[in-house]
Amino acid sequence: MKEYSLEEKARLLSGRDFWNTAKLCGADRIRFSDGPSGLRMQGKKGDHLGINGSMPATCFPAHSALAASWNRELVYKVGESIGKEAAFYGVDVLLAPDLNVKSYPLNGRNFEYFSEDPYLNGKMGSAYLNGVQSTGVGGCVKHFAANNREYGRMVCDSVVDERTLREIYLTAFEMAVKDAKPAAVMTAYNRLNGVYCNESVWLLNDILRGEWGFDGIVVSDWGGTHDRAASVIAGADLEMPCCYFSKDEITEAVKSGRLKEEEVDKCVGRIVKLSHRDKPPRADISGHKDFAPECAAECAVLLKNEGLLPLKQDMKVALVGGFAKKPVIQGGGSSRVNPKAAVSLKSCLKGAKYACGGAKAVRLAKKSDAVIYCMGYRGEDAEGADRDSYSLPEKQIKLLEKLRAVNKNIVVVLFCGCAVETSWDEKIPALLYAGLGGQASGRAVADILFGKVNPSGKLAETFFKSFKCEKQDPYSAVYCNGLMVGYRNGEEAKYPFGFGLSYTEFVYSNLRVNEKGASFDVKNVGGVSGGEAVQLYIRYPKNANAPDIQLKGFDKVFLNAGESKKVFIPFDEYSFRSFEAKEGKWVEASGSYEILIGASSADIRLCGVLERKGDCDGVSAPDTLCLIPESYPILRDKKGKVIATAETPFCELKNAKGVWGKIFVWLVLAVVRKKRTIYGTMEYLPLRTLAQYGGFDSSILKGITEIFNGKLFRGLKTIISKNKKDK
Repeated sequence: MKEYSLEEKARLLSGRDFWNTAKLCGADRIRFSDGPSGLRMQGKKGDHLGINGSMPATCFPAHSALAASWNRELVYKVGESIGKEAAFYGVDVLLAPDLNVKSYPLNGRNFEYFSEDPYLNGKMGSAYLNGVQSTGVGGCVKHFAANNREYGRMVCDSVVDERTLREIYLTAFEMAVKDAKPAAVMTAYNRLNGVYCNESVWLLNDILRGEWGFDGIVVSDWGGTHDRAASVIAGADLEMPCCYFSKDEITEAVKSGRLKEEEVDKCVGRIVKLSHRDKPPRADISGHKDFAPECAAECAVLLKNEGLLPLKQDMKVALVGGFAKKPVIQGGGSSRVNPKAAVSLKSCLKGAKYACGGAKAVRLAKKSDAVIYCMGYRGEDAEGADRDSYSLPEKQIKLLEKLRAVNKNIVVVLFCGCAVETSWDEKIPALLYAGLGGQASGRAVADILFGKVNPSGKLAETFFKSFKCEKQDPYSAVYCNGLMVGYRNGEEAKYPFGFGLSYTEFVYSNLRVNEKGASFDVKNVGGVSGGEAVQLYIRYPKNANAPDIQLKGFDKVFLNAGESKKVFIPFDEYSFRSFEAKEGKWVEASGSYEILIGASSADIRLCGVLERKGDCDGVSAPDTLCLIPESYPILRDKKGKVIATAETPFCELKNAKGVWGKIFVWLVLAVVRKKRTIYGTMEYLPLRTLAQYGGFDSSILKGITEIFNGKLFRGLKTIISKNKKDK
């Protein structure tokens, strides 16, 4: 530290450009790149919304699809494969996995997250992370924490009681930090109970580093810094991307006494330590193309089959829908991969007659033995904006009705990264949820439909019968449901969490439970080999004030026809614990714990009881009645006009003094309004972020805010003076 001046240390705490850290003597450059469904390695034209292109890479299934495999070994191999491609391109840290919980079904970014369940989230995230880091590339878990919707994500205050926060929204991060030791943790854009995650001493220092023992770096989400001095105090080491004025903020804070130089030194030390990480060797990545179909096939979930599947090879098949020709293999935004080879379902079914839709599709359906109709979303699964409906587009449902009128043998293949309303499936015999299966999803779907592959995926989120879409407050999200997230909330499901059909049948028997775990037998009693995701749920005693059942273990078993295996699922530190918010610690309630073995959350096959002494008589229920969000700092004058500051969101400038704010909002939002994800992000983007991405310093930002406050000439003078000084 003695070799660096204060200014040099401050410079190290912000990126050199969009993807790289600064390089000084003794500190090597760290190269970041996006994930998580494949490497998004960009050149000079960097962005965090997938706007600009990237290097060719293998597009694997999205996290939402990977979780449906319930196969930790498969997820490890995917992480390993992506890590090898990252190493091939010289990437040091991959910005993945994504560990947020799917607590809001309309979240546009749900496809990037594994599950609605924290245990499944954590186990899958740890497997993926271990796979990535086995190659020498570092992993960065994100977005820490309680980042569960895209609307207003830059300004939103997630208001959560502590028990809910600990048990639902932090558990997956805890598991990944303890089990896989990530190189980095990325903070979320949002505030958490009034404090920006990137500035939370409690979240970053007390919990992440103190309780969990994290020793890597904390990096901001791109453009997610507000008060740089406050974030350094909290232990947020690195601000990304490059910010031209955070260096001045840090040095001024040290000189004023607000920030101690030792706090700066801690952040610098952690960045330098990571920069000295051994560079990963280049590996052979030629086999990834062949691995991709295997991944996609194991992630697909057969939701309905009334004897139609698998289709017979000699059937005359009509293939309908634009998704069959132009597949949706991934979501949009920072996870968008430039796939090496995307395979459509149409290209895999050479003998099938194809129609995109309309009268031609109906005529083909009438002449065919069976219809494969591809439905789904195109553009709704994306970073930056939430869905505005739980339903599929009406025109797709109307076409299904027309097809159904002329042919009863309809298989719907659903391409999307999230749960949807499926009442339209009541009169069709088969439904296959392909999810976002990556570049080989077309091959995988074809193999499943014609019986070459036996489907073994199971849902990692609940498909509810319906979901009411209510108007959201962009500045706050109150988590009033507490622990009752997903399958825990008791609402009626169309397809429950953990559900998935097979072309064979499995029988469970001989449950034995002891203090170490549960063992039982699983037998394939059908005529073909297949895989079964077995699930262990626990029902806590009533004095624990817990949800009815909670997932606490799982395994994936592959069995030949007639084969039987004994399965053992161990208990671990997460099996029986509850968080007692009044005492601020984890406890175990005394009483009888029911050990449930099931094929899904709604299909429990075996039941046992385990008496536990515990360490307390009961646990307090989550306190969700007193959750009040902090108001967002929008300053106004006596007439109610907005006073522009660095924290003012773009959309609020239309209410500022003068006309310049209105003109700015009209120009910017008019340009991006048709680009759904960009518009959704920019609408509530604070002005400070404009300066960060625009590459100018605080003086120019000050001039711009003066113009928006009706002081045109003063603002121009500030900007011009700055430019003259620079020259």
